[in-house]
Amino acid sequence: MIILVGGEKGGSGKSCLAQNIAVYLRVEQNANVLIVDCDPQRTTSDWIQERKNAGLPEINCVQLYGKIRNELINLSHHYDYVVIDCGGQDNLALRSSMAVADHIVIPLRPKRRDLKTVPHMEDIISTCKMVNPKMNANFVITQCPSLPTLASRILEAKDVCRSFDIPVLDAVTFSRNIYDDSEEQGFSVMESEPAGKAAEEIRNIVNEVFSRAQGASHVVQQFKEMRAVG
Repeated sequence: MIILVGGEKGGSGKSCLAQNIAVYLRVEQNANVLIVDCDPQRTTSDWIQERKNAGLPEINCVQLYGKIRNELINLSHHYDYVVIDCGGQDNLALRSSMAVADHIVIPLRPKRRDLKTVPHMEDIISTCKMVNPKMNANFVITQCPSLPTLASRILEAKDVCRSFDIPVLDAVTFSRNIYDDSEEQGFSVMESEPAGKAAEEIRNIVNEVFSRAQGASHVVQQFKEMRAVG
């Protein structure tokens, strides 16, 4: 299974989310996981090195750039999950990954400059679905403000996403220091504070992504069965 964490806007926490999803699958689900770092900044590759230095459970990582579709297909045969960390721009690596990904998670902060990228992302995904109709794409709102008085920003951001053809997850992440603190040490939030709020946010995101995909597959199967009966 290939999981892509990507999008057009930088600074929305793509690397952090990809890293934490990979650890959730590797440590809590005991899966064989590979991270593909497509970001020239090498944030995830550096994080992997910090994990090795800290003696944490190993996660394999490779760096790939450009037209990587065939490489991803080959790698997916050797791992339970391939988690892709794409940089914040529309490039060949992002589109090549979308062409083969089972799940696409697009992080957005509840800020106007992030939400401006939604129409373009919808166009890209619509194009890629022509060659990869099985993809399950979702927006997720990240780095949300925790003040109750700013809760409306989260709701407004979700409304913007819903106005297009890509679903938005109910689960969100809030702006918490533990995300940055954990990443600097090569940890995930599940390893730093297993019972913490940030760890629960990551679990909620992964579980919702998978459950939505299963629900969509069930609807498609029902439709096929109805057509066969008809």
